[in-house]
Amino acid sequence: MHLKRTNIQNTDNGSYILLNTSKTGSQVKIPLPNYSIEIIDKYRRKSKKFVLPQLSNVNFNKGIKELIEVAGWTYNYSKIRFKQGKAVEINNPKGNSFRFCDHITAHTMRRTAITTLLLLGVDENIVRTISGHSPGSKEFYKYVALVQNHLNKQVLNAFEKLIISSQFE
Repeated sequence: MHLKRTNIQNTDNGSYILLNTSKTGSQVKIPLPNYSIEIIDKYRRKSKKFVLPQLSNVNFNKGIKELIEVAGWTYNYSKIRFKQGKAVEINNPKGNSFRFCDHITAHTMRRTAITTLLLLGVDENIVRTISGHSPGSKEFYKYVALVQNHLNKQVLNAFEKLIISSQFE
């Protein structure tokens, strides 16, 4: 939301976002795919310093929830919090369970992007730099552990396929 026109760098090799991360204070240069440039060009405001229209965090998260609702992800999905070590379901103001779309926020998108990059094999040091996590960040390694569990399942599944296929030879 706070991306400024000065944060976009266009070169012969492509377009990039240049940012100083708020968590680590380091500068990051992130390559942009062509579709993101099309979005930036569509919303670029020449009279203002920001690239995209400005929304409050509340309105941005509200828009995300509406988008997820339109996508059809409206099934019930409990919101669980722990009180004194016991799981307690939290209901919406009408006393009903929350829907999946009610849980989604900008932070969910951030977590999904980090997990997706790791699943696609992007080196964890690069993902950590892009996401602004510091080396040794406990929060970041939750993503690594999640991805490692997924990779372990995939490898074990491949081993099973090898065993089955070798039995038929």
